[in-house]
Amino acid sequence: MERNDLNQGDLGCCHGHETTFFLNKCARLFLKQVVVSCPPEFYDSMLCPLLEPLFTYMLQRLNIRWQIINQRGSDSGEEDEVCEENQVTQEMLEEQLVRLVTREVLDLLTHACILKKVPEPSGNKEEGDGVEEEMMSTESPATAVPSTQMSGELTELGKCLLKHEEIYMTLLNISFTSLSWKDTTNCHRTASMVCWTLLRQVVGRNLLPDAVIWFYTGVLKGLQMHGQHEVCNFTLTQLALLIYDNLRPRYVELRGVMFQVPDINVEALDQYDQRLLDPNSLPKLGEKKRKDLFKKLIAGAVGKALGQQFKKEIHIRNLPSLYKKPKTEKKDILETCEAGTLEALFSPTQDDV
Repeated sequence: MERNDLNQGDLGCCHGHETTFFLNKCARLFLKQVVVSCPPEFYDSMLCPLLEPLFTYMLQRLNIRWQIINQRGSDSGEEDEVCEENQVTQEMLEEQLVRLVTREVLDLLTHACILKKVPEPSGNKEEGDGVEEEMMSTESPATAVPSTQMSGELTELGKCLLKHEEIYMTLLNISFTSLSWKDTTNCHRTASMVCWTLLRQVVGRNLLPDAVIWFYTGVLKGLQMHGQHEVCNFTLTQLALLIYDNLRPRYVELRGVMFQVPDINVEALDQYDQRLLDPNSLPKLGEKKRKDLFKKLIAGAVGKALGQQFKKEIHIRNLPSLYKKPKTEKKDILETCEAGTLEALFSPTQDDV
């Protein structure tokens, strides 16, 4: 009975991996080619009905998988039991497959909506057919190219999707949710090119305050997850700055979100808001100083590095001194001098002339 249950569990796990691997292949080899090759006159009749349920399903599936992976990482410091080698290998394989599917989905979104994208590293130009080549095609965060340009232009398909509110909100949901997934490369790519390009198109509309709070909170969650990496810290800080500067004058709720940032300087926040709402009230700051000021305001949202997350602080109370100083005995100064020396100085007798 136990053997049958074990086999069923293994089959279910393998089935999940096969499904994830199939989605990765489908997104890269089929859907991306359909998006690139589809004529513009068929955008409304073919691509919109295809992409809406696809992105909705992928958002739900990836969000669940990344929540499990993130939760597993946060609980690893509390578990004292040693995991078996097979279990560790299984978890690594699962995380790698989810990471591959995430990158393909976001790459599909970028091809569909963004006219100008971040240049990809040379390691991803050639892709093999085997599983090992799929694994090796993922580049490290260090190879990600930092970009100072935070937005691009929408493609013709992106403009078509903009007309369909449900599809466009799903794209925004995927973009901002992925910032807090445990993938540094995806976070940098999405924050540097996709998020603001999509959000900028609807900034002038009447967005709900809850939606604005959700967008801004998503960026802060990304800082908490990836802020210890310099490249991600830069792109996420710039994205948060763009959202705050453009939406804060109309949505006072963003100020309430800033109050939730740990160790925030309220006085500095008041001055920043005053300069933003009334530029003539205070001396104008340079662009670099203004960015540095905003970076300091949200610095408390940056999470700890992986090597510091599970570090146990050592507290030693009433630590005794290592060396005990000997007590010095107080002696009378008269005893330390030679006999008769001080008395001779104050003697009333005069020397013979």
